[in-house]
Amino acid sequence: MEKALVIHPERCTGCHACEMICSLTHDGQCNLNLSRIGIMKTNGGGTNENIPIVCQQCHDPLCADVCVMGAISRNEKTGALLVNEDLCVGCKTCVIACPLGGVLYHYMKGCAMKCDLCGGDPECVKSCLYGALEYLPMDEWGWKERLKGAENLSRIFQVVYQ
Repeated sequence: MEKALVIHPERCTGCHACEMICSLTHDGQCNLNLSRIGIMKTNGGGTNENIPIVCQQCHDPLCADVCVMGAISRNEKTGALLVNEDLCVGCKTCVIACPLGGVLYHYMKGCAMKCDLCGGDPECVKSCLYGALEYLPMDEWGWKERLKGAENLSRIFQVVYQ
């Protein structure tokens, strides 16, 4: 069953635990610049919000489409798009092509880097104490989103029809 890394920005406190565990898992050091997930601080609607940004493992990935070296391919087991560091020449075309900022440049290795879902068991999800990240089967994620939409619609009806 296909799974997805689901982000709940309203729960993110900006603690950076997900970033630290990501860089530690992949590069053996706690370094925000080596994390495949990043916490972006926005000023949305006058309030400061923390939004985790990570590869969404697109169905039709622009990053893979623009890679002239063919260094980005999908792992059929996990569904993650993986960067083959031996093929990547570090041109950053995939970084530019990603509309969500999910592909980054590994300044030490000189190649692209992105979330690989930790082989199907994302460490960032396990490190998030606030539930801002979940790794869910697509059908469960879809059900939760529909339930959230129904709850929002119910609140709107209560306000309108009172």
